[in-house]
Amino acid sequence: MQYRTYFHLLAGMAMLELGNLASSLAPFNVSAVSVGLNANSQEAGLVVTLELFFAAISSLYFGNAAYKGRVLGLIGSLIVMVCYYLCSVSIDVNQITFIKAFSGIGCGMLIASGHSILASSQDPNRSYALFTLFASLTAAFLIYISSTWIEDGGHSYYFFNFIYVYIALTLLFFFAKTSNENDTILVREPIAKKWLYFLLITAVLFYEIPSSGMWAFMERFGVEYIDMGVSEVGSVISLAIILSLLGPVFIGIFGNKIRRKETILLCLLVSSICVYAIFGIPSYDTFYYGNITWNIVFVIMVILILAAAADIDPTGRLGAWLNACILLSASLAPAVFGWIMLENEMTVIYPYLILFLIVAMTCIFSTKKDLEPIDKV
Repeated sequence: MQYRTYFHLLAGMAMLELGNLASSLAPFNVSAVSVGLNANSQEAGLVVTLELFFAAISSLYFGNAAYKGRVLGLIGSLIVMVCYYLCSVSIDVNQITFIKAFSGIGCGMLIASGHSILASSQDPNRSYALFTLFASLTAAFLIYISSTWIEDGGHSYYFFNFIYVYIALTLLFFFAKTSNENDTILVREPIAKKWLYFLLITAVLFYEIPSSGMWAFMERFGVEYIDMGVSEVGSVISLAIILSLLGPVFIGIFGNKIRRKETILLCLLVSSICVYAIFGIPSYDTFYYGNITWNIVFVIMVILILAAAADIDPTGRLGAWLNACILLSASLAPAVFGWIMLENEMTVIYPYLILFLIVAMTCIFSTKKDLEPIDKV
């Protein structure tokens, strides 16, 4: 029945959200170990980097598994909950670093399972748009309360309370259909996919690395080069994130009326303009409007790419691989652009960013009609 399909998708959204929480909560994981265990920035950063790295590797591996879905999601959630408990009773940052690496493996299981459900939906455009809306609202709420948990009880209170979060969302997993209940889905010929997989993975990597690099250094740029206060920068970025929710609304209304390839290319072009405006013409106005516009087109593009991946590979494997690329970029990009800026000012970094975006545009342009839904090709 129809309502069972909706609950099935809700279960997939919960899996995908829990799998990606390591990325959403990265700043607070850093803060928790820094405040609670007096870890330095290098030690705290390693906690986050290893968890994201192993989440990416795990999602790559389990994306190929034939047993994705409810069972794998439950196993992954259990692993993460056990790791959060162990983190809550640990008193050494090295122990937490080791434990969080195992937590990343569980996150990868959740990501692979979530994509296997969302990718098999009849309308991946709207499914991923709804997931983006669900994930943004959930992450915003958790980010809001995370800071109070750290202030009230340090790292132990912070990590232990997240066990309850995982239990609450894991209960939704039981709405997922078992594997033998899933409908037969149309898959394109594997031989034709290899080059397309390469193009999409390369495009995502070359877009996500500059995006993650921008995100990591945006606060410092606003403070040091535009003379904005930290609170002013925070207000601009917060508003940009809130307005980025216009992205899933746009896809929900117009997703089946637009062509994915042309829209993604337009998003990449607009992103390039935003990069130039923010870093090439630094001012309050370019920082303000550039961040808002960039966040909106970023969300639209990610939704369309994940929806295209769902049509190309309804098993969710490609979606899990692309998710892994996003996590790898989030863990590696700050180091990459930190190295670039050893010899350069932040105001001249935009040519590197635009170069990455041009490579991404070239990859998307080379996909021909493969990004469109199967019934429109």
